[in-house]
Amino acid sequence: MLALIYLAVATALGDRICRWFWQTRSALHRWASAFLVGILISTWITYLFAVGFAFTTRPLLWANLFYFIGAIIFIFASRGHHKTEPEGSNRNKFDWRDALFIFAFVLIACWLMFGTVSMRNGDVRLASVVWNDFGPNLALMQSFALGHNFPAEYPYFIGEPIRYHFLFWFQAGNLEYLGLSLTWALNLLSVLSMVALLTAIMTLSEALFGSRQIGGFAALLLFFHGSLSYIPFLWSQHSVGSAINSVLHVNHWLKSSFPYKGEEWGIWSPSILYVQRHLLGAVGVFCLVLTFLVEFYKSKSASADRSPATTNASVDESVTDAELQSDYLPPVRSFVFSGALLGLLVFWNSAVFVCSFAVIGCLFLLFPGRGRVTTLLGTALLIGLPQFLAMGIAQTTHRFSILHWGYTIDNPTASRVLAYFLFTFGPKLAVAILAIVLLGKAQRLFLLAMTSLVVLAFCTQLNVEIMNNQKFLYVWLILLNLFVAYALARIYRVHVAGKIAAILLAAVVIAGGVIDLFRVYNDTWIDVPFRQNALSSWLLQQTKPTDVFLTERFVHHPILMNGRRIFYGWPYFPWSMGYRTAERDDAYKQMFTEENPDELVELLKNNGIDYVAIDDGVRNSYLHVGARENLFASHLTKVFQDTEKRFGNLNIYKVSR
Repeated sequence: MLALIYLAVATALGDRICRWFWQTRSALHRWASAFLVGILISTWITYLFAVGFAFTTRPLLWANLFYFIGAIIFIFASRGHHKTEPEGSNRNKFDWRDALFIFAFVLIACWLMFGTVSMRNGDVRLASVVWNDFGPNLALMQSFALGHNFPAEYPYFIGEPIRYHFLFWFQAGNLEYLGLSLTWALNLLSVLSMVALLTAIMTLSEALFGSRQIGGFAALLLFFHGSLSYIPFLWSQHSVGSAINSVLHVNHWLKSSFPYKGEEWGIWSPSILYVQRHLLGAVGVFCLVLTFLVEFYKSKSASADRSPATTNASVDESVTDAELQSDYLPPVRSFVFSGALLGLLVFWNSAVFVCSFAVIGCLFLLFPGRGRVTTLLGTALLIGLPQFLAMGIAQTTHRFSILHWGYTIDNPTASRVLAYFLFTFGPKLAVAILAIVLLGKAQRLFLLAMTSLVVLAFCTQLNVEIMNNQKFLYVWLILLNLFVAYALARIYRVHVAGKIAAILLAAVVIAGGVIDLFRVYNDTWIDVPFRQNALSSWLLQQTKPTDVFLTERFVHHPILMNGRRIFYGWPYFPWSMGYRTAERDDAYKQMFTEENPDELVELLKNNGIDYVAIDDGVRNSYLHVGARENLFASHLTKVFQDTEKRFGNLNIYKVSR
């Protein structure tokens, strides 16, 4: 119950704050703004309180207590003092079409989130697609909910400041702490974030094209990425019946015939929406800021040209520059607020912050009103840069050149890169080009600003793992969907031929996504031990939340799932975040191979190890620890033995201080 109250208070807080700074055009716009802004600000406040109370044994208790007190006082004290909405601001009322879209959004979000993470008999059940990525993410979430991870460190790589955007997982852990189960805490936050993002896309469409319904279709296109990978898949089938049967029972992501890295991971599939859940709310906030800027550019256009403005253009008419007008001129504080929101995204999802800075930077160059947009960008940089520094970004970028051509393409000639780009995004891009012909100059410039994300993806490397540039393309694709939906809607209005053409074009765009959704449906489950076992009970009752374990370099384990941290987890994740994994490899190897007992104990103490966990994975690893387990057993105290044989004959030894 407390978790639900927290979400309600966060939304109310967000509504109060947003009404001071933003003009909302509909009830949907208002709700999306209230939730996304409220949860972002509330998460920051709660986390900072937790860091402030890190000296206590239960920092989240005090953090939530002070958050509730402060938020509730602010909500009631600010009643009647919020900025009054301009007359006619809710000119597009909520109607049955909006209700249908929201209903569809909720159904899809619940299916994707609860259909990939659940619980059974005390164990966490994960769809195979999320199993790998959720290893570090669930460990991070549990380090907040059941551990004591303030200030945040990476549970796979303790001892250094975290280099991963963690606030979404902190909030999920906080909701678990406030009473929800692990799966409900994570899934409820994810569902609300997804629905809010899809709603924010609708509001951005209303600002750009005067139609929320176009935005509703654009939001649904999020689940259909538009790659042509379905063509070689269907071509390989021997008959129509075989093709239908293969689609119904597909258990892998669609692949092209090209050697494109990441296709087997489903990087251009709906999996991105439920694997990288921390992306959703951040992109939603970005869409809200873009909506604010579009409204601002309308006001600049109106002030420059007082010709009659059409703010609710019908779908079958071209949206001209004159229609991008409004009489509302936002104050400077609204730009400061918008920039602050973007700045606060770094710890939530740093890639979205970079995306927002790139796109808005281009808008700064392409549109008037540069003074106020400078205020927005300056505020974002002022708040965001210290977070990048805190994550140690400066220590990692020097390892590679920031300029990098070709994304993940081997031998990236211009023709190979173009082939990849057109094969992956060609159908949507072709339809979006039709929108360019139909739209006015302002919308074309907006589309041009979006292309900065394509440049970022194919011409830079801002992370050790170049695959992470996928996020730039993904955000670009979300915005591109708006223009795809607009073009399809316009074509559909052109008599019978237009309807047929629009349906055929839509089929080409969504075909691959439809097949991928069957892959989601056919996914298999993997059970991860969590509660109701002897090891979990021992961890929670006999160890401290701050204890560190030297273990096998596993992805999932009850040690992590119960909020404890390990010295070194699966290496790929810390490596991809820029940690000094080579040094950690050496220290890890040294502790497990040292044969002098006195030096072994000293090494364990110097590295902050509280417990050594030896299972069959460690015994039979490349270090051949099994032959030396007697050394640990004779000089450390055995405190747990896996008598149930559930965890690879696990023995845990305590390091005496």
